[in-house]
Amino acid sequence: MKKFFLLTSAILTLFACSSDDPEVPAGNDDPVNDDPNPVVENAVRLRNDADFGSVLTNSEGFTLYFFAPDSKGDSNCIDGCIATWPAFHEAQLTLDAGLAASDFGETTRDDGSLQTTYKGWPLYLFANDANANDINGDGAGGVWFVAKPDYTIMITQAQLVGRDSNGVETNLTDTYVPGDEQTFYLTDAAGNTLYRFDNDTNGINNFTAQDFGNNGVWPIFQTVLENVPSILNPDDFAVIDVFDREQITYKGWPLYFFGQDQQRGDNFGVGFPQAGVWPILNTETEVAPTADEDAIVFNVTNQGASAYIFNGNGLTDAVNPDITLTRGETYEFNVDAPGHPFIIKSIQGTGTGNAFNDGVTDNGIADGTITFTVPNDAPDTLFYNCEFHGSMTGTLSIVD
Repeated sequence: MKKFFLLTSAILTLFACSSDDPEVPAGNDDPVNDDPNPVVENAVRLRNDADFGSVLTNSEGFTLYFFAPDSKGDSNCIDGCIATWPAFHEAQLTLDAGLAASDFGETTRDDGSLQTTYKGWPLYLFANDANANDINGDGAGGVWFVAKPDYTIMITQAQLVGRDSNGVETNLTDTYVPGDEQTFYLTDAAGNTLYRFDNDTNGINNFTAQDFGNNGVWPIFQTVLENVPSILNPDDFAVIDVFDREQITYKGWPLYFFGQDQQRGDNFGVGFPQAGVWPILNTETEVAPTADEDAIVFNVTNQGASAYIFNGNGLTDAVNPDITLTRGETYEFNVDAPGHPFIIKSIQGTGTGNAFNDGVTDNGIADGTITFTVPNDAPDTLFYNCEFHGSMTGTLSIVD
């Protein structure tokens, strides 16, 4: 009887184990933690941070960063730097919704290894981010910034290499004298250098022609204004209207690109046409000056196709007068001469060639106001001329 009881108990125990315990697959010692459909996170994720908004992270949620000296697209974090800021690379790039594959690429580091880039900026992690979602590296040294998909502006640090009107390239310091120096300055989100025009005033573009005929030389910076790096004050940025197009300003200065900057990271414009006329911008940039409300005004009409007639500032019905202008002063020419476009030129004669546009707004109009803030480097002699009639002309003497 005792043997039968023990046998019965063993059989019941066997059935109990068979019905309650999961079947253990061969080679699996931990059936409780086995997930047949594990969650695989994308290689680059998009996370919304309470302080920074949208930020890029790796698959584990660790924050990715940009390095300011990398505006040309190559990695400048080398040697000991890389121990603190490990380069991020993912060969099989999968992305969260909201990220475009076309914005990502790769760069080859000096040691031959690969590094993933976003909008041309190499991506890094930060060794002092102990936990996923930490953002302890933003602003470090004034050169490290959390990687975001929606920057309008970025900061870079690089050597200024100006190119003058003769095509001669010269290394420049931040005071625009020859020398080797790493300078901080603003770029767009893709690392393209931004400039200001020395003759602009606060919120006023004094360079761009109404027909945008000179926009290829110094294209205005027009985009949707979103986010800027934490080192910059968002309140320093604004948008102005330039002949029905929007242009971004910084501290009141309208922002431009340089047409001869062919690659990201180029900053040739600081030397054109000579150093200092088109400076870069950074946190040290002074607020743009307010426009001179006491501009000297000339009213210009025409006498048939033979002459321009000037009134104002001491002139009364003056026929093709020679006029003296002072560097740094602002002049307005209120032109009412239909069919006779009034052009300020560097060489006397008809046509639109040799137009002098530095500091000039609406050069070459026949009906409207031409504003001329005389540059400090303006030549001693300029001219005004009708586009079509050689007899309608006079000399502009430029003095200090």
